[in-house]
Amino acid sequence: MLRSLAAFLLVFALGVLAVGFTFSASTRGPADFTLINGTEPKTLDPGLMTGEPEGRVAEGLFEGLARLEARTLEPVPAAARSWQISPDGTRYVFELRPEARWSDGRPVTAHDFAYSWRRLQEPALGAEYAYILHMVRYAEAYNTYEGQAKQLEKEIVPGIATLRAAHASGVPAKVWKEFLAKNPIHSAIKGTPDPLLAKFLGEREPALDSASLLALENALRTEGRRRREAYEEAKRRFGVDGGVFAQGDHTLVVELVAPTPYFLEIAAFYPSFPVPRWLVERSSKDWFLPEKIVSNGAFRLAEWRVGDRIRLERSQTYWGKNEVKMSSVEILPTENLTTSLNLYLSGEVDWIPNGRYPMDLADSLKPRKDFYIGPALAVYYYRINTTRKPFDDARVRRALNLAVDREQITRDVLGLGQIPARHIVPPGLGEYEQPKSEIRYDVAEAKKLLAAAGFPEGKGFPSFGVLFNTHESHKKLAEVVADQLRRNLGLDVKAYNQEWQAYQETMRALDYDLARAGWIGDYEDPNTFLDLWVTNGGNNQTGWGNTTYDRLIQAAADTEKFLQSPDALLDKVENPDTARRLVQAVREAREPSQRLELSAKLRLELLGRAEAILVQREFPIIPIYFYVNSGMVGPQVKGFYNEIVGRDGRKRPNPREIHPLREIHIDGK
Repeated sequence: MLRSLAAFLLVFALGVLAVGFTFSASTRGPADFTLINGTEPKTLDPGLMTGEPEGRVAEGLFEGLARLEARTLEPVPAAARSWQISPDGTRYVFELRPEARWSDGRPVTAHDFAYSWRRLQEPALGAEYAYILHMVRYAEAYNTYEGQAKQLEKEIVPGIATLRAAHASGVPAKVWKEFLAKNPIHSAIKGTPDPLLAKFLGEREPALDSASLLALENALRTEGRRRREAYEEAKRRFGVDGGVFAQGDHTLVVELVAPTPYFLEIAAFYPSFPVPRWLVERSSKDWFLPEKIVSNGAFRLAEWRVGDRIRLERSQTYWGKNEVKMSSVEILPTENLTTSLNLYLSGEVDWIPNGRYPMDLADSLKPRKDFYIGPALAVYYYRINTTRKPFDDARVRRALNLAVDREQITRDVLGLGQIPARHIVPPGLGEYEQPKSEIRYDVAEAKKLLAAAGFPEGKGFPSFGVLFNTHESHKKLAEVVADQLRRNLGLDVKAYNQEWQAYQETMRALDYDLARAGWIGDYEDPNTFLDLWVTNGGNNQTGWGNTTYDRLIQAAADTEKFLQSPDALLDKVENPDTARRLVQAVREAREPSQRLELSAKLRLELLGRAEAILVQREFPIIPIYFYVNSGMVGPQVKGFYNEIVGRDGRKRPNPREIHPLREIHIDGK
């Protein structure tokens, strides 16, 4: 039963007293603007962060080549005052502002960006978002090829030679399967141009006779050399004179592998922000702490009291300081939803972002003028650890998907108009068409699949857990999902929680069974939801990989390269007819503009075929719902837009809950 707001207010005074001591006023006095952030940031290093709580702080402290303008959410000049794009869309020349400064007064230069982008790709850094710049020439080779070459040279090729020597008449299927489980051949050679290896990647049961193994061994040895040579070239050139590089202090050149329609949005996204080289190289582990940090954004870090607040103050060295209307911002890491609402209702907080209030009070809060709600470019889902038995079986993963009643969850548990999710890509992204999904609520079919996998009525299925990061609404949902799996399939499953930073470490270590996750689109394109799941992707964290999926994502990223030999991939894809027709249409197009338009449609079709693998065959995740953005913002807050305007003048709901601090101000201040 939903509590009314009136009933809630009966305990409001006690709530305020309870939090009043913990959230004491800043030693610097009240800030112009205070917001709830939901948790403590794990880092303020743009190259290492991955979460919304960190990103919200970073976008106040740092500035990329571009920024998203608050009213439109479209890229506009930022640290770069302008840019030129080549006719083929693969070369960007950014002119940086001569007046741009770091917070210590040093000039912000093109060299800073070249260094920072190279640093993001350093294998030793381990940046989970490194892949987001892999459309830049040399970036992927510098980031991944050395490690792949080592795997091939030191482990995979010698291992195959040993197998071949031990099994002169051919390797038994069981032995080969065990070898593949220990030696990730597919991820080590993804994207290979070698036709023999490409054929091997596409075969579910490749020939294992001695001659075939010898040919495979030789091809892998050659591929190892190719990747090492490509890495060495990238190491020499990336950030120096190729991919991304400075031409003087104020000109930055970026070379893309292929046209990328969302690239300028990436140039406004925190992994691409510059970091101060002289400081990072001196204090690599803690350079972002208040007593050390140097940043180039609209604000500087004045105070960070862990468990209490982060204080930002307007930077006096920022090139656009006269455009920044607030002198200070405070960001509270409040995880308790009741506390968050108390702070807002008492006037101590100006903004509660999406979902940071007690969800069972939503019906009572909806009539308030300061409450907002609208569709979101975000999906809520559960990762499945496919490296653990029995979750390595696609039948089990599909059964789990079929046993979850999403309609009941969105109707009775959430109740804000969230859409049940049977895909990973949210609806309404331009011309992208979601593929047919096999995800639905079908307990009878789920039981059949589980029985076929060896677990009739759930018998023999090991006990397992559903992990969630500490948050009241995540707890409620995890308990509901666990209960549905218990009742519908007879499984022994329990929900359990971890604090945010421990939870993230658990994800990276693949030390879980099922785990709650959410993904907010980094840019408005289906690729931001689909390139998550490439083999060994930094934010994949399921252990799942699929060669055809990887190749589809690569083909969509470079349709011109794909057009050179489309059949090698389309022969492995289910329902490829539309893609084949588009391939033919692109080849026959005479006008460059027509070819570009058709290539864009082909790109979306390839992405659709990739999503089909997720929701029709493999099921490495359990999508639950597509978010709505709902929160509370004080009427005194200006420059905060829940409705945005596109280039065509059309208005639409703000789908990304992005409200740049640079443009927010308080009425009367």
